[in-house]
Amino acid sequence: MSYWDTSALVKLYVQEPDSARFQAMTGADIRLFTARLSRYEAWTMFRRREAAGLLPPEEALALLREISTDIAAGNIVIQEDGMAVEREFSAVMEACLSQTPPVFIRTNDALHLASAKVAGETEFVIADGRQRAAALLVGFTVLP
Repeated sequence: MSYWDTSALVKLYVQEPDSARFQAMTGADIRLFTARLSRYEAWTMFRRREAAGLLPPEEALALLREISTDIAAGNIVIQEDGMAVEREFSAVMEACLSQTPPVFIRTNDALHLASAKVAGETEFVIADGRQRAAALLVGFTVLP
């Protein structure tokens, strides 16, 4: 099992040039872990693509329903926020920003890393290059 950042998770639902690479990492018996935040980020990503004409009208809502169905079926496991995530968030931020030079990290990226830590995952699946350095710094095996 591995933790999936939204940047990677979306590639399972929207065909992009590298989607096949991410789809190959899943299987019928593999559950993906992510944060509650991913559902909101995915909705935003889908809707932006729809507004830009990259997805047909109403496709964003259909894709959001697919993710919701996968969550309900247990194929995607949501790591809920709480005090443990808040503590890990602080640790991630401190680890990144105390480096020389600092590893700058966005709030949502730090929340994903904190959620993955609390979920007990060691593999972090990501398509976002900016978050990759932070994930490596805090001890994840980064895929792909």
